[in-house]
Amino acid sequence: MKSHFIDVTGPSHYLELESDGPPLVLVHGIGASYLSWQPVVELLAQTYRVLVPDLIGFGFTPPHGRKTTVRRNAEFLIDFVETMAADRVTLVGNSMGGLVSMLAAVERPGLVERIILVNPALPVVSIRSISRDSQRLVLPLLPMVGNTAAKYYYHERSPEEEVEDTLRLVLSRGAKIDPIYRAAAVEMARARREMEWNVDAFTDAARSIAVELRSRRKFHELLHRISQPTLLMHGTEDRVVPPDSARWAAQQRPDWAFRLLEGVGHTPQIEDPALFVALVEDWLDQPAHLTHR
Repeated sequence: MKSHFIDVTGPSHYLELESDGPPLVLVHGIGASYLSWQPVVELLAQTYRVLVPDLIGFGFTPPHGRKTTVRRNAEFLIDFVETMAADRVTLVGNSMGGLVSMLAAVERPGLVERIILVNPALPVVSIRSISRDSQRLVLPLLPMVGNTAAKYYYHERSPEEEVEDTLRLVLSRGAKIDPIYRAAAVEMARARREMEWNVDAFTDAARSIAVELRSRRKFHELLHRISQPTLLMHGTEDRVVPPDSARWAAQQRPDWAFRLLEGVGHTPQIEDPALFVALVEDWLDQPAHLTHR
């Protein structure tokens, strides 16, 4: 497992696990980093070449004059794939990373063989489905005070408390995770406290997600511009992106494979690595023309 920096329109951090298999590019969500894939990278690397970039403004990839919006990160993802992979890749995107992957695949379809969307950012289809637990994510969207509110949160919470807050949000109730992953997440939270761009990157990304999701009609158009075989998986206990939104997306694209994961939260790769890897490998083992429902 090798961690590197590369120049992709600026210093950019990524993890690589080399293999003779086809390339998988794992794309993390908002407020996360390459670490959100730690529980599954070695399992996937038994079959695939695994590349895990830190998006701009997250993990150890600084903005360095680059915007941290989802549109800019989609451009970054395209540049990263062109730099790192000679073959077409499968994009695996969780949460915001799912949205970034969709945007990149539409912009440069020739680079992307298939897409796996893991609890991706999607429009809200019912106000009733919004979880009260996800209110923390709304803070950056508040006019005038968004950055201040987010900075206050980080000032008042220790890295350990921040990680526990995040895990309570993204995992199903009662879920257990590897203590090694928990400890690594705390160390990352501690490191990010020393990065002066941390909060601004988060708030700018959050606002850009809201812009992309505010029109269900326009998002519907985005869904129908995706030409690659796609697997959509979504946990039924997701408190960040309501499962109703995933059902709506699956209805718009009945040709996609759709898997509802019972009792699983927003980050299946952390909560149930074995299930996640089995679903990914089973779907990728199928010929492309058989990967629909």
